[in-house]
Amino acid sequence: MLWDESFQSWVELGIRSQPAAILYAGDGTELSRWQGRIDEDELLELIGS
Repeated sequence: MLWDESFQSWVELGIRSQPAAILYAGDGTELSRWQGRIDEDELLELIGS
């Protein structure tokens, strides 16, 4: 979780609204991103559960 009072991180990450999430692999590769509701089944599949 990241909180940035300046919202500069929102600009750099392309976040336009809340809720928003970005899932990264351990090496920093972006795996997926969501604006709005996160699909639980998709998330579980991505993390290998």
